Amino acid sequence: MDEFDWANQEAKGWLDVTVAWDGGRRVVEVYDPVRLAQSVGSETARLGRFTARNLLVVPSVTRENIESAVSTIAQEGFFDHE
Repeated sequence: MDEFDWANQEAKGWLDVTVAWDGGRRVVEVYDPVRLAQSVGSETARLGRFTARNLLVVPSVTRENIESAVSTIAQEGFFDHE
């Protein structure tokens, strides 16, 4: 993605990211706290529940924040189990 695309995603506050490594790949839902609260409220009002698999919340949806967080959670073993 270029700078414009990243600025767009940061403004939206969420992005699905595919993380790939030697052992496989996984889609991670990345949100900023404000957008997550909006999504939780909306889904709860509409469906009576909110669920998210592989949720990652970062201060803002920027390339730097996502790369840093994914690196950290990978070292913590987040991707070692389904």
